[in-house]
Amino acid sequence: MTSTGAQGCSRWALDSTRVPLDRSQRQRIKDQIAASGLDWAVERLFSGGQVNPSEHQPALHMALRAEQPDRWPGQGSNPDLSQQRERFLALADRLYSGSSGLTDLIHIGIGGSDLGPRLVCKALSDSQSSVRVHFLSTLDHRVLSRLLHSLEPAATGLIVASKSFTTEETLLQARAVADWLGDRFVSQSWAATAQADQAVSFGFRPEAVLPFPAWTGGRFSLWSSVGTSAAAAMGRERFESLLAGAASADADFRQASRRGSHDQLAHELARLMHGLRRALDLPTLGVVAYEPRLALLGDYLQQLVMESLGKRVDLNDAPVTGPTAPLLFSGCGTNAQHAIFQSLHQGIESHPLILVGCLNDPSVDPEWQRTQLAHLLGQAEAFAQGMRSERPCQVLPGGRPVSLLMTDVLTPHGLGYLLASFEHAVFVLSVLWGINPFDQWGVEEGKRLARALKSKLESVSFGLDDLPRAANLLKESG
Repeated sequence: MTSTGAQGCSRWALDSTRVPLDRSQRQRIKDQIAASGLDWAVERLFSGGQVNPSEHQPALHMALRAEQPDRWPGQGSNPDLSQQRERFLALADRLYSGSSGLTDLIHIGIGGSDLGPRLVCKALSDSQSSVRVHFLSTLDHRVLSRLLHSLEPAATGLIVASKSFTTEETLLQARAVADWLGDRFVSQSWAATAQADQAVSFGFRPEAVLPFPAWTGGRFSLWSSVGTSAAAAMGRERFESLLAGAASADADFRQASRRGSHDQLAHELARLMHGLRRALDLPTLGVVAYEPRLALLGDYLQQLVMESLGKRVDLNDAPVTGPTAPLLFSGCGTNAQHAIFQSLHQGIESHPLILVGCLNDPSVDPEWQRTQLAHLLGQAEAFAQGMRSERPCQVLPGGRPVSLLMTDVLTPHGLGYLLASFEHAVFVLSVLWGINPFDQWGVEEGKRLARALKSKLESVSFGLDDLPRAANLLKESG
């Protein structure tokens, strides 16, 4: 089965013919989607209706990439999305062109405030930008120290991306960089956030706050001012093309549902994932990119798929009737062949894969491009067909589910189309499985406990022999 998108721009084709689903299983999945109420749900999504019942909210992230964002329904008292977009794109343009006087830009964020911009920056940045972008997410003081040692405060800018501006890991690193910048922090730093007051309290000038709406989910925040660093690395024009590609996927997805045809790339991706997870009962899914610029795609999709679909109750708070999110793992092309593919070829369990590739790349050596493509196709064939041998240790059983997700030439428009199509595929699955893809209550409890424990750890210390007691520290304190 194949699907294409973004006609006239970069197109994508999904080939799942090597997945062991027979014709009747594939038709059953199509029938299930048609009977799920998807068309009504899609119209509700795009009309600004409440699709996040646990938080009584719509999901409006498509407005962030719309051509006329202020006219998107359901925004309530926040109709100034065009102005917000212009502010962060104008800043990105100054950074890209060199008129800011900065040569380096540190981007601090975690989760959706890191994964999307980091992916896009790696995939689409060019040699024309006047700034190098450096990403910090995990608390690693050694990495931060080495980075700051290599930079000059007078030529370094800072962007702190945090929706709430209370994320501890982000603020600890932001304070360290702010202290390093000294007096320059005031004029060389910006905050991408939905909580302007928190950013100002931290020390940012009001005019240095790049706001985005509070309804923006973290895993959809790439399309907002969180994407400023990526736009600075790739240029305003290319970032706007990324937004346009996503908006094109939005339009195609909505129109397909209005026609009741369910033939857009998002529907194809959803059918594939549904078939793997429920028809074949496979609990994992690997995304391995043979296009080096998309090496971080699997990392990005981990959050999108697992945070959205990792639910155990349905919309009525009743237990779900089947498995939901796969455990998604990622890899990069031939690197993965030399690390994990042995187990995937000859291990006991079957782990499905999506191999992502690009047919043409005019910017690289043609032999290198052909080599990447040959390995992608060769591995796909080996997974599907296996290998016979008189020696059992050399037998490859074959029949391993592997799909190909290919583009002709990777462009900003095409990448935007792909990322938005994955978002919509997740929505299709949420409707089919009857779950809420827009909340993430599961991530909060560990954060709450960490806050409670941190103050207690300041007054006590533990050795390895004390670990059982450390695990019960909260209980001991009552």
